[in-house]
Amino acid sequence: MTAPPDLLPILFGHNLWATRLLLERSRELSEEQFHRRFEIGPGSIHDTLRHIVGAMLRWADRIGGRTVRPSIEKNGRAYSVDEVAALLVQGDAELRAVGDKLTAEDRWTEIMEFAVPEGTWRFTRAAAMAHVLAHGVHHRAQVLNMRRQLGLPPLGYDLDVVEWECVETGQMPLE
Repeated sequence: MTAPPDLLPILFGHNLWATRLLLERSRELSEEQFHRRFEIGPGSIHDTLRHIVGAMLRWADRIGGRTVRPSIEKNGRAYSVDEVAALLVQGDAELRAVGDKLTAEDRWTEIMEFAVPEGTWRFTRAAAMAHVLAHGVHHRAQVLNMRRQLGLPPLGYDLDVVEWECVETGQMPLE
């Protein structure tokens, strides 16, 4: 039995593609639609996409062993689609660089600590990377639900990993 291919490029590629697609489709929204409040997730399409990207930036710091930057979600500022898209590219690049460094230094199984109100969680850097990449999936589903509640037409994609690979390999066109 052979080992599976490195899953990180697949997970990074999918995370970037799916979040970028939602951001691009958000350009079609009015300001009111982009900021409308919903009883799900962070509360609006804007806030949810900003949260996905903000988590990428903070987890790049945590996993990389750096001082964690201030949260872009808690500064009270509304970001444009272009600003969130630029931060997405930055977060993706930083997470990939952290992954490359952990691979080069063979530090994926190193234990890190994360303080929460209930105590301190201890987990591997690999689990932390899996967390941040899976985190986006959860919140993108919330954005799809918000779009449906706004009465917007479907994207034409469920935003899953198989669709991403089919688009990447030309087996499925990007609409």
